[in-house]
Amino acid sequence: MECLEISLADAGLGYVDGFDMGKCMSDPKKYVLNIFCVVTEEEPSIALVKRVLRDSRLDYTRIKIATMPYGKEETYTLKYAYKKGVTDFSL
Repeated sequence: MECLEISLADAGLGYVDGFDMGKCMSDPKKYVLNIFCVVTEEEPSIALVKRVLRDSRLDYTRIKIATMPYGKEETYTLKYAYKKGVTDFSL
């Protein structure tokens, strides 16, 4: 997470607000890595997070990225899931 934090900050795209390992709601036997980011620009931020995880040789095949706009107190919205069609997400 430190690499993600530094990368987002250096690019001026936001910061990682937290993460957790959660169970996949559609298959409780599987786990996913939920990453919560406060971002200034969604698309570049999500691309950067995926690239940092891939370059770090971490398993990025089961991640979900939820974002919240920087400077606004809103709820997180799922913006990327490891599998197309996955919409289950909860805090």
